[in-house]
Amino acid sequence: MVHRKEWYNKYIGNWAYTKFMNSHFLDEHIKGHHKTMATPDDPCTAKKGEYIYTFMPKSVIGQPRDLWNRECARIKKERGDDVAFALVLFNNKMTMYFLIDVLLLSTVYMIFGWSSLKYQFLYSF
Repeated sequence: MVHRKEWYNKYIGNWAYTKFMNSHFLDEHIKGHHKTMATPDDPCTAKKGEYIYTFMPKSVIGQPRDLWNRECARIKKERGDDVAFALVLFNNKMTMYFLIDVLLLSTVYMIFGWSSLKYQFLYSF
């Protein structure tokens, strides 16, 4: 659904990724993966013969890092190179996605407790 043009399809499709703390998927997939697909710059593309145990950490760390860097570049382009770090932090979409993930984990913990939070982390993994 994230490939559809309608905004509501994108957000409904992204909800599935939000449940396992991958809420940044929509932006990273469309603005990152589609432009760097099958290149060494794409953390979502495994090299030929690459083991999943080396690919997964590269992808899990690389996707939010690339989105953070793209958002920083966008903000600096809009506001100039000498923009304050607070503006970069609060205008960066990755900050919002991080807060969504923290809200999800907090909600699971507050409603269902520690044992359910462990299962949420297992589900996310």
